[in-house]
Amino acid sequence: MGSFLHIWQADLASPSPSWEPAEASLGPAEMARQARLHVPAQRQAYGRAHAFMRAVLSLYTELPPNALAFALTYKGKPYLLGSDLHVNLSYRGERALLAISNAGPVGADVEQLRLLPDTEALIKELFSETEQLGLQVAPPAAYWPFFYTIWTRKEAYAKALGMGLAVPFAGFSVLAPGPGGQPLLTAPAGAQLTSFAVGVGHQGAVALLAEGSPLTPQHFRYPIDL
Repeated sequence: MGSFLHIWQADLASPSPSWEPAEASLGPAEMARQARLHVPAQRQAYGRAHAFMRAVLSLYTELPPNALAFALTYKGKPYLLGSDLHVNLSYRGERALLAISNAGPVGADVEQLRLLPDTEALIKELFSETEQLGLQVAPPAAYWPFFYTIWTRKEAYAKALGMGLAVPFAGFSVLAPGPGGQPLLTAPAGAQLTSFAVGVGHQGAVALLAEGSPLTPQHFRYPIDL
């Protein structure tokens, strides 16, 4: 198989697959972290998202889901032990997103589309000037979808770098000035960014750090594409 960028989605509220046996594949560290979550919905989302990740990666590694082992980089980014695959998981609400590539580091982010109060300070602190201007000219009906398109792209890029919120978010832009002042989606140098809907009411983005021509992402749904 040549270089690839695979993007998997899962509906964590779906009755299929049977989640209880799937969650039995979690490792001791995952189970301990899940147990520390006091809100039942958070415990459920964590367990199902990590069970989804293990089931999909089992397909690539040809190992049982419960045999997969993970560790953290010195920056705190999880990685799969004993494999050249680059993986990154994100989940929010009822949706989970998993990016997998053999070409370079990846980052994934999914967010639930909802109105946020008091975002002015956040935008000024974390969005580039071009991104702020892009939001200012966005039609009212498109404002929040556009906000989350920008945010998920920035988050995915930061996660691909393995730095999360430690990245100076305002120091890079995922928008570029376009004709007539209309902003165009772009990516920082050396990165490929892909934006897409993740089911209903969720926005997702995946970043890939790799040289050469951009890879065409392939999308899959769990569990039907296993």
